[in-house]
Amino acid sequence: MKFALLIPLYSALLAAHTVAEVPATERVERSLVAMGTHLEISLVADSRAAGLAASEAARAAIEVVEARLSTWRPDSELSRLNASDVGASFTPTPLLASDLERAFRWRDDSDGAFDPGLGLLVDLWDLRGQGRQPSAEEIEETLRSCGKNAFSLALPHSLSRNLESARLEEGGFGKGAALDAALVSLRALGIEEAHIDLGGQSAVLCGSTPVTLGVAHPDDRSRGFVALELPGGSIATSGNSERGLVVGTERIGHVLDPHTGRPAKDFGSVTVWSPSAFDADCLSTALYVMGPEEALKLAATLDSVEALVLQRSKQGIRVRATQGLKNKLHTLDSATQIEWIPIPTSLDSSPQNQDPDQPL
Repeated sequence: MKFALLIPLYSALLAAHTVAEVPATERVERSLVAMGTHLEISLVADSRAAGLAASEAARAAIEVVEARLSTWRPDSELSRLNASDVGASFTPTPLLASDLERAFRWRDDSDGAFDPGLGLLVDLWDLRGQGRQPSAEEIEETLRSCGKNAFSLALPHSLSRNLESARLEEGGFGKGAALDAALVSLRALGIEEAHIDLGGQSAVLCGSTPVTLGVAHPDDRSRGFVALELPGGSIATSGNSERGLVVGTERIGHVLDPHTGRPAKDFGSVTVWSPSAFDADCLSTALYVMGPEEALKLAATLDSVEALVLQRSKQGIRVRATQGLKNKLHTLDSATQIEWIPIPTSLDSSPQNQDPDQPL
């Protein structure tokens, strides 16, 4: 699940300017449904008409991605790939090829903690329905139809399914791809200040003034726990929150560990910032599956990525974050301290490990 309690300080977008310095502008806000979840668009434009047109362009861009990636739609390009004959070469459009190349790259770079090829495993646990508790034998059998052996890749030109049950699942990257497309559409129309929330993942255009968003307590989505100042880009949060399913008396998380075929250990939540919503989407899943220690180690080595972990402990929620969030991350509880993850010595000169007083 991707969620964040978003608390945009819209007034801050124009606070640095006087009325005389800035032409008259209009804020347009729309609440819609897209990709089976809520879509909130807020933007500033020269006029209401221009703002409505821009918001419609963003919605249309998301619709194009949904038509390409949604496995809820049998006519989507990804669904057609999942239905292709075993061994048959499938030629993706350039956009789908790009999506899959990036998704499979994050599978490799995360050592399989993120894997887009878990469609059959999602079905096994009935994560799109009421949930079920499969047997160990079912899980073991299903894992044989997932992972690297399920597909033969010759991207960007083609790919093929190696097993009848092999199926790609867009849940870990689809919203990110849609948000990136929406921001591209807004920039093309000259929009400089916007906030889009698609199912809990947020993407922003900030102009010259950062926007502050809140990230929720991992056990209470309605309660803001930390505030994060964003210069742009996207944040995605993975955790189980109230979206976990209950089967009998057992609560089942719906973020699956590709290595075990079972729900990942629920330690709290991981929030990832990246200029790319696609990357933030994939990485929030990967880092959550890896667990807090390995997640923060990996995040500290990645360029243009920052990570925040909210981790349960006997003393309460630990707040742990990578160095690039210094001076941009603040707790909403004065008693809670932030633990900053040391920069790996070998990466001191990396662009990732810049002066914390400089923009992300």
